[in-house]
Amino acid sequence: MRWRRSTAERVLAVAVVAELLTVAEAFTALPLAVCAAALLSLPLRRRLPMVTLCATLPVMLTGHLWLPPMVAMFEVASGRSRRRTAVACVLVFAAAVCPWPVGELVTMTRQEILTSVEAAALMSVGPTALGLLATTRAELRARLADLTATREREQRLESERAVARERARLAREMHDTVAHHVGIIAVQSGALRAAETADAWKRETAESIRRHSVQALEELRDMVGVLRASDPDAARSAGRTGLDGLRDLTGDSLLDVTVDVTAPRTAPAPDVECAVFRIVQESLNNVRKHAPGARVAVRVAPGPDERSLSVEVRNSPPPAPARPSTRPPGPDPAPGRDTAPGTDRPGTDPPGTDLPGGGYGLVGLRERAELLGGSLSTARCPEGGFTVRAVLPL
Repeated sequence: MRWRRSTAERVLAVAVVAELLTVAEAFTALPLAVCAAALLSLPLRRRLPMVTLCATLPVMLTGHLWLPPMVAMFEVASGRSRRRTAVACVLVFAAAVCPWPVGELVTMTRQEILTSVEAAALMSVGPTALGLLATTRAELRARLADLTATREREQRLESERAVARERARLAREMHDTVAHHVGIIAVQSGALRAAETADAWKRETAESIRRHSVQALEELRDMVGVLRASDPDAARSAGRTGLDGLRDLTGDSLLDVTVDVTAPRTAPAPDVECAVFRIVQESLNNVRKHAPGARVAVRVAPGPDERSLSVEVRNSPPPAPARPSTRPPGPDPAPGRDTAPGTDRPGTDPPGTDLPGGGYGLVGLRERAELLGGSLSTARCPEGGFTVRAVLPL
């Protein structure tokens, strides 16, 4: 827009200079003063269009300059006042049709009068029409911009409504399927704990299953509420856990885990703490599924510059399955019960060998780390284990 205005200013200056050169020899004192006043008032045409028009009208009477009044008329017509535009158009027509001196009007022939009227009409109506056209185009551009903005806003709202509908559908599916099965697990494990009185290990296992089921139901309830409410703040706070929950997590993992947690000097953000917890949780799940019975080492410590937090979960190779051997003398186990290798606890298969996996756990952890500006890498150890290492900014 500024480039267009500067170009228009240059074109106007060249046109005025050219018009002055064509009549420079006919200048006397009075026409020179009138033309100077008209030219000096042109820079004010956008701020004071009517004043500029009145200052430039006398040059039409002298017959030396026609361009300044037409430019001023264009600026007046570009305004929003139709009454002012009509008055200005009449003034320009009157100034253009009247000869100077006015007494010459009596001596003009009919043909000269008609020619003067036609020229006055062109010089008054032409700039007025151009000004009105420019105003209409500006209004159309503004209206088009409003329509475009309204359409984009409607599209955004429709997208948000579609997302809300999909979130509600996911919430219904999660509540109707996962909550149903987990609820049954919680109820049955609670009943098993209450019914079992002879075996303490069974009671402990049933209580662990019940506790984890209740915790899963609570987190599921929070996430269903987030999906239905579409609240970003609630989404960030739902299911959030911190570094202080790592020891409880590893203690309930049914694995041989050693934990080394060194808290940084600066308290990490809640999102970083939650990411650390989820990385350790998913890594332990993978060990239970793919390397049951392996030893696991969890280490959380700040970086050397105290600007990052490193998380490392390393597991050893799973132990080799025990070979069949002759049972030593002693009482037979209870009917229907076997003894897990290396323990006195009942069991048949190593824990976790039949757990399903979708293959998205590590992908989700890597995305979680990248969203926080960190990184996550995985590698197989030379001795046969597996390592998950993440670096998160504090």
